[in-house]
Amino acid sequence: MSFFDRLKKVFASPGGNRNYWVHVRCDRCGEVIASRVDLYNDLSMDFDAKQYRVHKVLVGDGRYRCFQRIDITLVFDKNKRLVDRSIRGGEFLEPDQVEEARAAYEQAMIRAEEARKARLARLAANQEDAPRS
Repeated sequence: MSFFDRLKKVFASPGGNRNYWVHVRCDRCGEVIASRVDLYNDLSMDFDAKQYRVHKVLVGDGRYRCFQRIDITLVFDKNKRLVDRSIRGGEFLEPDQVEEARAAYEQAMIRAEEARKARLARLAANQEDAPRS
């Protein structure tokens, strides 16, 4: 084994999955937000409980003017396996629920946009019909 091979081995990341993905749905608008937790860098050690914790504040993309803050706290054991989670401002989604929730959100936003355009058209028609003084 050459010197460079040994050097690469020293600095290579350990095997296994270093990412933990969280999917949440906003309570206000229903947007689905995905967030990644890097298990090697994002966790903070809770020395009293001998656990790791991470707290994140998630905000959607704001495309439909919803900037609801979603606070999540994840607790991992010493082997970095999830043992507890809490959320405020949204709800956790299981992996099999994500695509269905995204599709429902997009359909709801399309219907809302169509309703908004219809209201604007009615308002414009009413202004044209109003007598001018």
